[in-house]
Amino acid sequence: MLCEYTDMKPKINFLRLILFALVAIVLFGGIFAVFYLMFRQRDASLSYERLSIDADMDYDVSGGYLTYASSTDLVQVNINDTKKSTITHLDSGSIDGFGVSSTMTAAYAGSNLQLRNFKTLTLNGTIRGVACGESHCAALRTNDINGLDSIVVFNASAQAVGNPIDFAESKVVNFGFETGYDRELLWVICVNTQASLPVTTVRLYDYNNSGAMSYYPSFYEQSIERVYFTENSVFLVGTEDIIRYNMDSSRERYRVGIYGKEVMDIAVSNGTVRFLLKPRGASNEHVLYTLALAEADAPNTTMLTVYVGENIVNAFLQSNGIRIVTRTRMISYTYSGKNTPSADILLDYPADMALKLNDSSFLLVSGGDCYITKRES
Repeated sequence: MLCEYTDMKPKINFLRLILFALVAIVLFGGIFAVFYLMFRQRDASLSYERLSIDADMDYDVSGGYLTYASSTDLVQVNINDTKKSTITHLDSGSIDGFGVSSTMTAAYAGSNLQLRNFKTLTLNGTIRGVACGESHCAALRTNDINGLDSIVVFNASAQAVGNPIDFAESKVVNFGFETGYDRELLWVICVNTQASLPVTTVRLYDYNNSGAMSYYPSFYEQSIERVYFTENSVFLVGTEDIIRYNMDSSRERYRVGIYGKEVMDIAVSNGTVRFLLKPRGASNEHVLYTLALAEADAPNTTMLTVYVGENIVNAFLQSNGIRIVTRTRMISYTYSGKNTPSADILLDYPADMALKLNDSSFLLVSGGDCYITKRES
C-alpha cells in the first residue's frame, strides 16, 4: 500500500483576523471608557438636599448646625443629618438677631434676650448682638441715654456672670467666642473714637479662668477685623497685616503684609496655617491668594496666586485643597496651586451664593432655593 503524504499548511484568513482585532479593540475601549467614566464620576460628584429655607432669611453656621429664624421659632438644622433639628420657640414672636453654638442658643429683639429653655430676660439698653460659647453667652448692649457699650455674660443657666464689661471710650465692632482646644475665650475688637485718629484694641477674656482679661497692643495704623485661633497661636487679621502672637503671650511674634486683600477662610494642618484671601473690594473677581504661615517665630511665608477664568461666587479651604464656586461650577485646586480638571464639577443649579458648612459640604443658594450640597468623594 502506498501512502501519500501531503504538506497541509493552514490557510490564514487575514481579513477575519483584522476584523476580530478591531472588535476586540472596540470592546476593550468601551469597557475602559465605562470604568473611566464610573470612577471619574465617583471622584467628582455632588449631592443636593433641598431645605425649606427662604433664601432671604438670615442664617448662621456654627457647632455643626445651620440655624435660621422663622416668624416664631429659631430652627437649628443638623448639617450631617437634616432630619435632626432643634427648635427654640421665641416668646416675643419677633427677632432682631441670634447667636448659636453646639450647646447654646440665644435670640434677641430690642432689649429682650432669650436663651434656649429659659424665659426672656430684659436688659438695660438696646441689644446689638449676641455670641455663644460652649457654656457662656455674651450680649452686647448700648445704653439708650449715653450711647456707651457694654457686654453682659451669662452662663448656661441664664445667670449673669460677674459685672458687665464696660467700654467707656470705645465702640465694640466685633466679638465672639473661641471654644476650640477646651478653651472658653471671649474676644472683643473695639475702636476708640475719642482720639484724633481711630485706635483699635483687642481684648481676650478667659472664662475657664473666671473671665481673666488679656490686652493686646493698640493699633493706630490699621483696623483689626477678625481674630483667629489655633492651638498655639492667636492671629489678628487687619486691613494691612496678619499679626501672630503665641497663645500664652501678648508679645508679637511676626506680621505679614496683606494690603489690598481680605481674608475669606483659614485652615490649619501640621503646623502650617493657611489663609485664603481675595482682592479687597470688587476690583477683581477672578483672582484668589493662599498665604501659608508657620507657627513659629518666623513666618516662612509662601504666597500662591490662583487665577480663575470665571467670576467667583465664593471660595473656601477644605482638608485637601481650595474649593471655588462660580455661577456654574465647583473648581478644585490643590494647595500647591494645581487644578485637577477631573475634580471640577458642573452644578445642577446656578449659584447665587455659597457658604461653607464643613469640610465636605456647602450651602448653595440658587434663586429662592437653598440646598445642602455635599461632595461625595
